[in-house]
Parts: sequence; structure tokens; C-alpha cells
Amino acid sequence: MATPSKKIRRDKSSETLSRVNNAQDTNGNQNDKLNAFLSWCQTKKFNLNEKVTVGKNGSCAQYGMIAVQDLEDEEVLFETPRPVLLHPQTSAISKILEQGRDQLQSNSGWVPLLLSLMFEYTNQTSKWRPYLDLCPDFDELDQPMFWSREEVEEELRGTGIPASVKRDEENMSREYQSIALPFMMKHTDTFNPEIHTLDLYKKMVAFVMAYSFTEPPSILDDDDDSPAPPPMMVAMADILNHISKNNAKLRFGKDSLKMVTTRKIAKGEEVFNTYGELANWQLLHMYGFAESYPENIYDTVDIPMSVLHKCASSVDGCDANLLEQKWKFLQGLDLVSDDGAFILGVNGVLTETEMEMALKVICMSATEFQEYKDNEGWSSDDESGTENLLSNDSLHKLSLPWKQLLIKCIKECLTNYKETLAEDELKLRSESLTKRQTFALHVRIGQKKILCKFCELLEDKSGRR
Repeated sequence: MATPSKKIRRDKSSETLSRVNNAQDTNGNQNDKLNAFLSWCQTKKFNLNEKVTVGKNGSCAQYGMIAVQDLEDEEVLFETPRPVLLHPQTSAISKILEQGRDQLQSNSGWVPLLLSLMFEYTNQTSKWRPYLDLCPDFDELDQPMFWSREEVEEELRGTGIPASVKRDEENMSREYQSIALPFMMKHTDTFNPEIHTLDLYKKMVAFVMAYSFTEPPSILDDDDDSPAPPPMMVAMADILNHISKNNAKLRFGKDSLKMVTTRKIAKGEEVFNTYGELANWQLLHMYGFAESYPENIYDTVDIPMSVLHKCASSVDGCDANLLEQKWKFLQGLDLVSDDGAFILGVNGVLTETEMEMALKVICMSATEFQEYKDNEGWSSDDESGTENLLSNDSLHKLSLPWKQLLIKCIKECLTNYKETLAEDELKLRSESLTKRQTFALHVRIGQKKILCKFCELLEDKSGRR
């Protein structure tokens, strides 16, 4: 479940964030919650740059940061002191969490943070009260985990999101019932299971998915084998919206975290952070939004490895027994798995090593395969170069059997969606779409565009790019 990112902030209120001395909503009325938060930021020395304002006006979403004067490259927008980061070590219940550390281990690593958030969120005297009061009404969180089963199946079939939502639901319920709830029952002076429910736990998971940041391991430990640090909540930083072509980034320092521009930003421009190099399906799954095609330069689509196996078995003259031997051989090399996937990006296959080796072995004759096995998976041409043959620019160089097999895979993947690309593009022109339908269309269209472009390049006999 963990992620190194944030999301578009949403709030059902009409509040507008602005700088400390100019906090007003769209009607010009002073907003007490907003002033309380900004005053809190001021007392905690967030050092908000006077060249920016935070609010609705000019933002692509409910809230965002806007430049009110020209900003230079590498200019600090604000800094968040480490003492006001919200995580298990800074929470008011840090002692009992540390004492129960061994009982709070989980695959996600999120349980201590989720318990901290549940406690702080329901504690009216929390030292993060001004920050938490500006967090969205959790009924407004809009990741697919909050959609109905019918909506997920109707809008997201073929995208890979339904399987992720199902896994999340199973993991959340299992963690709550087997880890969080037993811990809370041991500390009923701190927790009330009637208040700190599974429903609240799920909302906190969504909150962490959408708003948390994860510290780069190199900041904390020079050991590359050390586990990735858990996420934490960073006030002010989570207000910034995301686009893949961002113009600001968060830098982690010893005493504080600073949001810094990555290029010059003109007066009136929105300041965008990046949540990572994330595909549209990941953005929607974790944050509840997606970028329209072709804005997301990191968009991807999965080609299930099982689809390659299925398509290879349907090739005329396929020797089923030989194919199974090849597949098991590839599995033994950890190059394929029955539930794995090859990743196709806007410029070609990103998992090029796995797919290239899989295509190479599958397309071998029986004699070639036997020789390859005898050499334990090595051949004279394995180190002949570093060119990615599966990039868009190199697809014309592939052998005909490789092309034909890949085309079959692409067309098979396209059948997993409910509608065609043309039908989805027509739907996107409708003026009656809900926000969920629009974002789902962005995901589906982006994936289908990538698949169709890849297929067209494979079918282009001229070699033109």
C-alpha cells in the first residue's frame, strides 16, 4: 500500500487558503479554520515565501499554490520543520507504539502511522489540530476503494485497478482485525473501538495513500539493503497539486523539509509538486485523479505475462509441450511469472530485459532452445549491445515472429476493456460525465493509446517512426 506521494487536495467547504495575512474565502469572509492553520504554520516557522499564495483561485483543483510574483529556479517556497511532521515518533502515543512495536509489524508497515492518525484525528486537543481541521472531509475522498463494486467494474475493467482495490480491501481488513484491533483492546484508555473502527481505519489508509510523503532511504541510512522508511504526513507540502511535468519538488534535510522550485515560475502560474513517476492508473488508484492524454509522460499499461503465454500457445504450429518447457525455464530464471506483467510506457517497453528474453526463448526452435538450456541461458549475442530493441524507435528491427507475437498480445489486451478507444474518446466529449467517469476515461484512453501506438509501429513495414 505504501507510496512516496501526495494528491490533489479536496474539501467540500468553500474555504480558500491564502497567505497568513490574507486568508479569505471566495466571498471575502475571514475563515477561522484557515487563519488558525496559517497562524500555526507561522508559529512553527514554515517560512512561507511571500511570492506565493495558497488557495482556490487559479488552482486546477480545490486548493493549490499560486505564484503571485515571478519565482526563480531553486527558490524555496516554504519549509516544514521536522518537529511538526506527523508520524509515529512525533505522535502523542509514541511511547505505547514503541512499546508495542513488535506486535505492530505488517506487510505494509503502515499500522503505527494509521493508529497515530486515528488517535490524533479524534483527539480535539491534538497539537496538529489546525492541520487536521483543514484535512478533507473523509467522505469526500474519491479513490476507487470508495467506489461501488459496480462502478469499479463498469469504469475500470481492464485497467488493473480492480485487482489493486481488491488487494487493498483484503489487506486493510486483515491488518485491522489481526493487528490494530488487538493492540487497541490492550490500550482502551487510549483507543475506543467504537470510535476507532475499521471504517475509520480505511479512511486513514486513503488519507495516507493520498497525502503522505516517504523519506528517501539514503537520508536515513547508507545501507542499500535497509527497509524503506514508512510514510509520514507533511503539513503544507500536501497542498500542492501534481502534474508529471512538475515545477517544484520536496527536499529532505536534517532539520526541515523544503519545497523548492525546479525552474523559473511566472506570476500567475500554479506551483506543482510531483508525486513520483506514476502512471494514470496509479494516480487514480492512490490519489483519486488522473491526467488527460498525453499530459502524463509517465503513463504506462501492463501486458500480463499470462497474455504472452496464451498468445504464444495460439500461434499456428505451436508445440504445446515445448512451450511449457520454455515457460518453466523462464520462470526458473525469474523472468516471468503467471501473475506478473510486462510494463509498456509511452516510449516502449520499460521491462525490456524480461520481455526481450521471453520473446527470444519462446520464438526459439527446439534445437536452439536445447542449446540455450545447455549453456544455462547464455548465448554469444547476449552481451552484443545495450540497445533497447523494444523501444518505439527500434521496433522496426524486430524479427517477424517477435512482431507477430507482440501484435497478438496487444490485440488480446485491448479485448479486456469494455469499450474500444474510439468509443471512449466519444464518451469523453460528453458534458454529463461525473468526475469519476472522467478520470476513468483518462486512464482507459491513455492505456489504449499506448497499446495502439505500439501495435501501429509493429505493423508499420516502412520502418518510419
